[in-house]
Amino acid sequence: MTDRFETKSRACRALTFTAVFVAVALSACTGGAPRLAKGENGTVFETAPRMSQFQFADAPLAAPTAFGPWAALAAQSEPDATPLEACLNDKEQCASPGLLRFRKLMELAEALPKHEQLNLVHHYFNTITWTNDARDTWSTLYHTAVTNSGDCEDIALAKYQTLRKLGWAAEDMRVLIGWDGQENDWHAWLAVREADGIVVLDSIMGLQRPASYRHARIVYSISDQGVWDHAPDYVPAVRAQDWRMVPERAARHAANNRQDHKGVLK
Repeated sequence: MTDRFETKSRACRALTFTAVFVAVALSACTGGAPRLAKGENGTVFETAPRMSQFQFADAPLAAPTAFGPWAALAAQSEPDATPLEACLNDKEQCASPGLLRFRKLMELAEALPKHEQLNLVHHYFNTITWTNDARDTWSTLYHTAVTNSGDCEDIALAKYQTLRKLGWAAEDMRVLIGWDGQENDWHAWLAVREADGIVVLDSIMGLQRPASYRHARIVYSISDQGVWDHAPDYVPAVRAQDWRMVPERAARHAANNRQDHKGVLK
């Protein structure tokens, strides 16, 4: 797989991107430490940039739908949009307690200033039940709201999708996928650009600035605007049997700061 990055051509990199990074997406939040494969210049995973250095780059490598997991998410989001919007428009159409809870979140958030919206959405999704997704599919906002559960990718995506529904611009948000050195596992975060700088919405560490993540490496990021390759020298080789310790990770998530915000969690 390492020869996939030997070309310097942007076009060729775009063509090989999906095949290479599907392996990353399938490994994120699902397994133990991956085996490290050398890149074209003999480097390994440690050459991926630290998250503390993250900035919003201008030009994506490819459209988000060129990336398999995002394309599948978009396809499923279309039919899921109908019952979700029905619930938001009419309380009687909310088919589960999870949807009613999400509807309450949206009612509260719509009346708040933007920074308070961000805090509310962040804390709301940090209180859902952390689960291990053996299929490792990316869940739609509707699915996460109904089940009131998800893994780190689902949580980051739900925050992103909810803020988008509240009018936040795609160019100011990015779902980040990378390696968390403290957790010794793949992890997903949501980075949001505000007037006073970038804030990271994390299901484990809470709200942080990128400078807090010297222990984490970013491999790629994605939004409605595109997908960005932050570590072109890194090619993952992930073993199917590399499953993480689910109870321990769930306990770390449960220990996160779960403060109520204007009664939304009651």
